[in-house]
Amino acid sequence: MTFDEDRIWCPLVELVETDTTLILRAEIPGVKIRDLDVRTAKDTILITGKRSEQHFSDEKEVISSQHHYGRLECLVNLPVPIQNKRVEAELVDGILTLTMPKAQNQKARQDKLALFPA
Repeated sequence: MTFDEDRIWCPLVELVETDTTLILRAEIPGVKIRDLDVRTAKDTILITGKRSEQHFSDEKEVISSQHHYGRLECLVNLPVPIQNKRVEAELVDGILTLTMPKAQNQKARQDKLALFPA
């Protein structure tokens, strides 16, 4: 079985609202942080990245797979504006969590989120 790594897939996403924040959780197991890009705007989040097929030396062939490989791309429209400069990201056990403070009167712009700055 061969995989089409040119195919685009979207991770499962959950969006939760609190009084002061929006919290987005995306299931991206197997995606390395270096292969992940998150861009924030006032009312949208764009998650892009790539998950490569894993090969192990003792495996002959994949008989069946429900895993997604290749490029991932997910655009999430937010119900309220956020402070895109104050978004916090965490990647734990294949779950990307974005905590986004709600905003008022913020100019529309797009920013690349620095995941785990050094």
